[in-house]
Amino acid sequence: MASVKPYYLKHEEGNESSKKKALRYMVQYRTPDRKLTKKRGFKRKGDAQKFADEIERTKDLGTFIHPQAGRTTVGEIFELWRPSQDALMPRTRRTNISAYNVHVEPRWGNWPANKITAPDVRQWVSSLQAEGKKRDTILRAIHVLRAICDTAVESKIIAVNPVQKINVQRELKKRRPYLTPQQIETLVQVQEDENEKLIIYTLSYCGLRINELAALDVEDFDPESLRLHVTKAVKDYGVIGSTKTYENRRVPVPLFLSKRLQQFVEGRTANTPLFVSKGGKRLDSDNYRARVFNPSREAAKALWKREKRPGDFPNIVPHSLRHTCASLAISVGANVKAVQALLGHESAAVTLNIYADLFPDDLHQVGEALNELHNHLD
Repeated sequence: MASVKPYYLKHEEGNESSKKKALRYMVQYRTPDRKLTKKRGFKRKGDAQKFADEIERTKDLGTFIHPQAGRTTVGEIFELWRPSQDALMPRTRRTNISAYNVHVEPRWGNWPANKITAPDVRQWVSSLQAEGKKRDTILRAIHVLRAICDTAVESKIIAVNPVQKINVQRELKKRRPYLTPQQIETLVQVQEDENEKLIIYTLSYCGLRINELAALDVEDFDPESLRLHVTKAVKDYGVIGSTKTYENRRVPVPLFLSKRLQQFVEGRTANTPLFVSKGGKRLDSDNYRARVFNPSREAAKALWKREKRPGDFPNIVPHSLRHTCASLAISVGANVKAVQALLGHESAAVTLNIYADLFPDDLHQVGEALNELHNHLD
């Protein structure tokens, strides 16, 4: 059991007034591993007794945290947390570690875990916003700091995770760019070879994620059923894993594209990549975007302007072609469930949340129907 004992502080000889203030109390107790320790400096016996009672209570509940444990720094806890990243996909692991190195470690690396408070974290988030960091970047940094503090709680370094209920200012969403069929043709026109032309067509008319397209093999294209079998995705350099939603799907291929793909794969081995990089290897999405897609987008902009087409050619990224596919499908009457199946969303709710602006608004019809009900009253 914890015990409370009085003691006297040392005072300068001859200083009579200090003798009245010298009495203090200390709590002596054993930790769960039976090590004898003490905490000194209590001015009132009641405070010392409360501390002693709390020590015994936490020992009984199994929530005891050694007072010195909280001095462990965030940088030291990071080393305890880091092995947990090995179970993640390589790209996610790399993103988390980068967020720690760039944003978390410079601010928190040397901080004792028990000194971090929610107001401190909010101030840090505010400073990141003031620096113009994107919302997703800030959210990732918060996620990493929260996970590290979770590790501290699990390791009984601190009692409570201070990284809770941290709000991040929302960004004004820009209008999502969609290409028209004419703009798709312009983008195709500036590609250098059939491989790159078919990449644009497949992204635009089949709605694949770029990493799903990169993982396709020749055998994943079925010309008889006009389908692409989407069963995997490129997760990192040379690493192929499951799709984002861990589900497989069969994506319809328009007849015009199927005919070109048949000619494209003729005589090729079934288990070789369907689309390749300029070096003839499996497509890498980051390299493709930087070395092929971005230059061709600028070329398409110039061609569109040179031919005096209406409006500006949209400032797109590869994922914009997936959105384009959704917009084209909805424009020809595809319902929510069909678009969900096409794109491989987890649920129709996800599809509606992303593309609500594209689906027809039936409210006018509802208003007319209610009006008819009223007009036909007996």
